[in-house]
Amino acid sequence: MRKLEKMISAIEIILRHVHEGIVIADREGRVVYVNDANERITGFDNSKILGRLVKEVVPESSLIEVIKTGREKLGTRTRVRDKYVISNIVPIYDESEIIGSISVFLDVTEVENLNLKLKKAQEQIDKLSRELSTFTGDGNFICGKSEIMKKIMYIAQKAAGVNSNVLITGESGTGKEVLAHYIHKLGSRKEKPFVAINCGAIPETLLESELFGYEPGAFTGAGNRGKAGIFELANGGTIFLDEVGDMPLALQVKLLRVLQDKEIQRLGGTTGIKLDVRVMAATNKPLEKMINEKSFREDLYYRLNVIEISLPPLRERKEDIPSYVRFLLDKLAVQLKIPCPGISPGAMKTLMNYDFPGNIRELENILEKSMVMDEDGTIDNDDLPGFLNADAGAGRFYIDTEGKWPKLKDVEKTLLEKTIAAFGNKTRAAKALGISRATLYRMLEELKRDNVSK
Repeated sequence: MRKLEKMISAIEIILRHVHEGIVIADREGRVVYVNDANERITGFDNSKILGRLVKEVVPESSLIEVIKTGREKLGTRTRVRDKYVISNIVPIYDESEIIGSISVFLDVTEVENLNLKLKKAQEQIDKLSRELSTFTGDGNFICGKSEIMKKIMYIAQKAAGVNSNVLITGESGTGKEVLAHYIHKLGSRKEKPFVAINCGAIPETLLESELFGYEPGAFTGAGNRGKAGIFELANGGTIFLDEVGDMPLALQVKLLRVLQDKEIQRLGGTTGIKLDVRVMAATNKPLEKMINEKSFREDLYYRLNVIEISLPPLRERKEDIPSYVRFLLDKLAVQLKIPCPGISPGAMKTLMNYDFPGNIRELENILEKSMVMDEDGTIDNDDLPGFLNADAGAGRFYIDTEGKWPKLKDVEKTLLEKTIAAFGNKTRAAKALGISRATLYRMLEELKRDNVSK
């Protein structure tokens, strides 16, 4: 209960001033918060509602159902006294535990009178509902609850207040571009362009023209009108150089000159073009090691690395996984145009036990696959990809419910069966286990003989 009160207290100023009515119930089904709009819309005296059971105030309310099932209910029409309201009701989580539910609602009569404004109002309700249901303490969905991510968000917010260059490091899939975009949107350039380019995805022969543009006839196929590069397109705003560690040495020299002189020169051009561009860069490569190997320029490194932010992999901050799961489920539900599913405690535990070598990008991929497989509105272990359950199964196998140690052959048999089931064929299963296909066949044959002899 105290955790729910703390959440409400942190955002009470927002709840009090929104136009929509808001009611929050704790896990016992008691009303713990109502805003002023609730009294205006329903006609109830707020002072007489607080502390009462929801079912005593509005018997038809779905707040209790959402607490029990963990499934959100969007666009629900409910009779309140002599009128109807349309509500979005979602569970409120602390980690994987449901500690209450929140209803954000409008008077249907009011909505009908607004006519064409209904769609926009509904989008505002949906956004507010998602923000409140996945509240992490500071309203930032890319943050999470871990101390290391709170520190990173503090640095990011400080970086947003200046125009210094930023270097973001971290493994693939940790959200480097998302963080760069966040810094841009917080800063004074937020109304100006944010232009991203992946330096490792464009052939070396084309990268220079993409960055700096070209004049008519600068090279074969250049065309007769020329083209502005992304530095020009980002003028006044921010350019994000992703995978800057893959930039060829010759181009590193030109980039350094641009950072020093704050002007670019198109390919085939003879005059400089003055620009006002903030530069943010990212890499998953060890730039300091590359400097020692002479594959990355030291002077460029220090130009880019005015403010450095290192994003840790997801496996080092697993307490953030529940927040990401709920945010990504909401995001994917919109993309797939399906109702947002819940997630069972067992499935959440399985995700928490996985190391996610592909980080947040892999988590999103896993959740999308699971949403496609789900048939009952709740993602459980059966909906997760097979390799996750194979890992979980292997981890649970070592001690049974009676506390007895299994035989080695039994452990081998379970691991082999689950790995083959997860990867679909024996070749991929053998690779995942770090053994040759011949060894896998030999082990299966031995297990088969053991079963026959029993």
